[in-house]
Amino acid sequence: MAASSLEQRAPMLRTAPQHGSRLVTILVVATMVVSLGLVLSRPSHEMEAVQALRAVPKQTRNPIIGVHSHQDSEFGDEFIAASYIKWIESAGGRAVRIPWNAPEDELTRLLSSVNGVLFPGGDPDPSPAAAFVYARALELNRNGTHFPLWGTCLGFEWMLQLQTANLHILDKVDAQNLSSTLSLVHPRQSRLFSFSPVFNSLTTEPITDNFHHFGILADHFAATELLTSFYKVLATSQDRQGATYVAAIEAVDVPFYGVQFHPEKNPYEFGLSADGTSYESIDHSYAAIMTSQAFAHFFVSEARKNDHGFPTPAEEQAALLYNSPRSNRSYPMYEEVFVFSTK
Repeated sequence: MAASSLEQRAPMLRTAPQHGSRLVTILVVATMVVSLGLVLSRPSHEMEAVQALRAVPKQTRNPIIGVHSHQDSEFGDEFIAASYIKWIESAGGRAVRIPWNAPEDELTRLLSSVNGVLFPGGDPDPSPAAAFVYARALELNRNGTHFPLWGTCLGFEWMLQLQTANLHILDKVDAQNLSSTLSLVHPRQSRLFSFSPVFNSLTTEPITDNFHHFGILADHFAATELLTSFYKVLATSQDRQGATYVAAIEAVDVPFYGVQFHPEKNPYEFGLSADGTSYESIDHSYAAIMTSQAFAHFFVSEARKNDHGFPTPAEEQAALLYNSPRSNRSYPMYEEVFVFSTK
């Protein structure tokens, strides 16, 4: 190949010496090809790295749970049983209050700041705030944010009522102050019950604490398409009359979980009157404590899977329930309650 021809095709080689030009040209061109290949490949590797980072789930190391408060007609304020907060804290979580009558703009702000929500036990029908939280939590999950919701006892019942838009979906059951076993339904296929082998003890030992007059019978649940299309039955129990009711559920494709029993009571409520007589039958065995902690760890681990947070550390600290007064005014029903003035 003539030098002039090579110079026309590769002008940057014009300064190459003429003597031994063929060997020099080959070496230089080879070097350029390798270098060009490296340059061209770098954006591809960088893009792969960026895509890999985008694929990493957003997480938080310090999850905060929003806990719905209840109205207290006797004292004219709101409260949260402290056992729920201790239960969350036992798994490394912290808690803030979701007020009973919070307006939607406040709820929207709260839900963007917390990593999950707990509907606790109690007495009344779902509040408008609970309905908004349920719908918003579902929307967050549908839009790609892993946002868990947990319901205990009444909170479990709220989830059924809100999912069916039917306050009368519940059945009467005889399970007040009753410790029961669970019959697990395909536990290995359940996100919740496959979490820990300690849950196996629930099938052989009557350690779930039940304090409910209502629930949903297993046959009723199975016949309700609005429930079966969204939730899976994870476990059932029997009441004193032998009726089989649903004891635990999880949503098919979003992190919503509900239990009809009270895992927070085993370690943190003692059920003794002031004179030492039994007020409630609460199991405090080793197995009961271990399963309670496993439930807490599962829920809080689910709450770690999004990166919600308060706008500033100061706002976070102000919202945490550490700042709220506690009282034993509701003893022996609750050892302690957090109290919130609504005036």
